[in-house]
Amino acid sequence: MRSKETKRKLFNFLPYECTAAEEYLELMAEKGWLLQSINGAILKFKKIEPKKLKYSVDVLNKISIFDHKDSDVALEYREYCKAAGWNYVCQKGKIQIFYTEDDKKTISIHTDEEEKFKSVIKASLYYVGSEFLLILLFIFNLYIQLLEITEYTLVSNLGLFAVVLMFSAIFRNSVDIISFFIWIIKARVKLKENKFMPYNNYKQVRIKNAFSNVYGLIILIILFICLTFDNQGSPGFNIFYVIILCIPMLILIFIQKVIGKKRYSKNTNMVITVSNTLFLVYLVLMITGLLICNNVIGERKVPAEKASLKLMDFGYKENDASPYINFDKSILAQRTEYICDNIDNSLTYTIFQSEYPWIIDFEDSRVVSRLTKYSIDLKQVNTKLPSNIKVYSDSKKKIFVLVSDDRVVDIRKDFHNIDEDKFLSIVYNKLFVN
Repeated sequence: MRSKETKRKLFNFLPYECTAAEEYLELMAEKGWLLQSINGAILKFKKIEPKKLKYSVDVLNKISIFDHKDSDVALEYREYCKAAGWNYVCQKGKIQIFYTEDDKKTISIHTDEEEKFKSVIKASLYYVGSEFLLILLFIFNLYIQLLEITEYTLVSNLGLFAVVLMFSAIFRNSVDIISFFIWIIKARVKLKENKFMPYNNYKQVRIKNAFSNVYGLIILIILFICLTFDNQGSPGFNIFYVIILCIPMLILIFIQKVIGKKRYSKNTNMVITVSNTLFLVYLVLMITGLLICNNVIGERKVPAEKASLKLMDFGYKENDASPYINFDKSILAQRTEYICDNIDNSLTYTIFQSEYPWIIDFEDSRVVSRLTKYSIDLKQVNTKLPSNIKVYSDSKKKIFVLVSDDRVVDIRKDFHNIDEDKFLSIVYNKLFVN
């Protein structure tokens, strides 16, 4: 984003990458752009005559990330730096940014490398700790989606997108954390040798940011694809999902602006930030669950033709109300659920289909383990069905699980005037024979 007099650039850096930020800002000054402000990873520049400037991206450990940007400690420090020949530009967390046009007449802000090392570590721990907490949150969410509500996740494009997003975020955050601790080790070794502390240079941070930008673009493309094709596989962009997914982001931006404009105390800002974070975590988990389970927009009307097997196929009448039929479909799998009963008899089944054998194997083991978990004695039985159909049954012959190469059928019946072989034959001909 740019105009004649201003320009905004995306450049993210952590406290231990301050040298890279200095290199970048000095290069921008040589091109005729002076830093004005920083908002997250967005840097705003104003147009100037191209010149050589010396920047100092300094970590002020005496302030808290919960302090107002113009706290008394920060103002006092800026006056000290101004007396030393530095011009204050802006603040990012604990980072204070200064520049000078004549670095020969200015005094270096930091002369003690050991003290600077400690300040950088303390300032970086907040960001690294946040990334670690996100990893734990994503791992917990993956556990819920892949082990507790697996079938909903696999038949939902949004659910699959969430899984891909969380796995990639875990990997990305883990790389950042490992890189930080590698830097600590290297810096400690150099300081013991009485050498200057090493920092990531501009080239390294630029490459990291390029990967981050590509990652973000890929995520947006995947999200667009997921929102374009709903769970029933019909094309059409769902703006409702976009609004729901943007709610946490809008709340976060609003809270940050409120804190930035008001001179609240450190404790007040801490309570607001922590409360907001916990609320957002809760909101994200709730929204994810609602979207995956398709409860956000209510129960969808599904044509009766989606149910190939019905209670009347066994000679029983359906009740006056239509049976419950639900159908979900993603790029990996589809799921059909049928529930119907009358006064004396009932039939319930779920058909899980996929053209990928590994997904069928996963669903097969998951269904069996889930039923076993609920103390249902499920065992594989011999039947008159073709050999490629694997059949599990409970001891009362009311619950059956049929597995083929491309589908898993979990079926429960509550009627007795039909023998097991005839029941399985009807199920096979209706659900497995195309």
